[in-house]
Amino acid sequence: MRLLVGIIVTLFASVWLALGLKQDPGYAMFSIGQWTVETSFAFLLIFLAFLFIVFYFLVRLAIRLWRTPAQTLAANRRRLQKKARRLFNLGSRQMAAGQWAAAEKTFLKGVEHSETPALHYLNAARAAHHLNDVKWRRDLHLREAEDSPDTDKLTVQLTRVEFLLDDREAGQARPILEPLHALNPHHPGILQWLAKTYQQLAAWEPLQQLLPELQKQKALGPEPFAELQKQTYRALLDIVAAGGSLDKLRALWKQAPATLREEDEAFLIGYATALCDFEAIDDAEALLREAINRRWSAKLVVGYGMLGRGNAAAQLAAAESWLVQHGDNPYLLLTLGRLAKRCQQYAKARNYLERSIQLMPSPDAYQELGELLEAQHELTNASQCFHAGLRLLVGKPQEKQGAMLPATETAQQLRGPGQPPTPASAT
Repeated sequence: MRLLVGIIVTLFASVWLALGLKQDPGYAMFSIGQWTVETSFAFLLIFLAFLFIVFYFLVRLAIRLWRTPAQTLAANRRRLQKKARRLFNLGSRQMAAGQWAAAEKTFLKGVEHSETPALHYLNAARAAHHLNDVKWRRDLHLREAEDSPDTDKLTVQLTRVEFLLDDREAGQARPILEPLHALNPHHPGILQWLAKTYQQLAAWEPLQQLLPELQKQKALGPEPFAELQKQTYRALLDIVAAGGSLDKLRALWKQAPATLREEDEAFLIGYATALCDFEAIDDAEALLREAINRRWSAKLVVGYGMLGRGNAAAQLAAAESWLVQHGDNPYLLLTLGRLAKRCQQYAKARNYLERSIQLMPSPDAYQELGELLEAQHELTNASQCFHAGLRLLVGKPQEKQGAMLPATETAQQLRGPGQPPTPASAT
């Protein structure tokens, strides 16, 4: 709209000026020394306008000629940067295809004219990292990335840590990460790699202190974090059980997350076993019994039978109460056999163990029964049980003749011909 108005105004002004000059063209005279120039005013205006246009275009041409070298260099630089971007994309595709050597060369080829040389060096280092015999080139690329003008020091350091952990050199990664963590205590990447470093070094106490921030910053996914948490507290439990005290053991139990205390059966059994080692046997028995009553678990039942200490008669009575609800469960019967053997109720123990084998032959049941028969001087049958358990342990099929019989036939042979099964209530 403005252009149209400008054109109309210019046309009207031109027509008005032309009509005015036509009626009175005017007179102009210039005198320089002996030279005198006379002309009409209209021609002078036209001549001056022409001179202005010529001068304007000459100035524009001079400016363009002056800028041509710089524009040529800029155009060439843009062309080279575009080529560097194409090389970066090609190198990324080669990396994805596992062409490590080709990718390294491609990234380095485009680094000179790239707008982000540090990224080229980092990716070249990552490609060289997969070529196990050229670790020195990987480290060289990392140093070049660190010296690049566009570098991000933190990214370079985390990449170096990643390479060190892949090489199982967590001892070298730790002094890099801990100062970074002190400066950036909430950085998810630093937290993730520091946790992996502590895990690789088996530094469980610092890792335990890191777990809350790991969870808060979501540095690990839910499943990896749960697995790391489980591994950490199990390791700490082993450490305290081996060289700690009962107070430290109970403090660790209180520090452990509720999900571990209630759902991790191995952690619960390990804690109960450690309580027994520190002579807190009643606490261990009560812990397992309450856990089983709250949530039935074959692993907890077996762990209850393997406490090996405490009031065996009371433990046997508690375990027999579970028969009403869970019936002939092979794991429960194995536990009952162990507890009855501890109570020296050998007939009952034998009956429970035979029934467990009938339902599900297992190396543990055969071992317990073999030890019981050995104590009763039935050496042939005891040897047969040990042999059968060993075959199950190494994964060999059961023999239908010879030392190994099916569970039902084995149980019958152990009772002897013509003997009825021992009732469950026998003492």
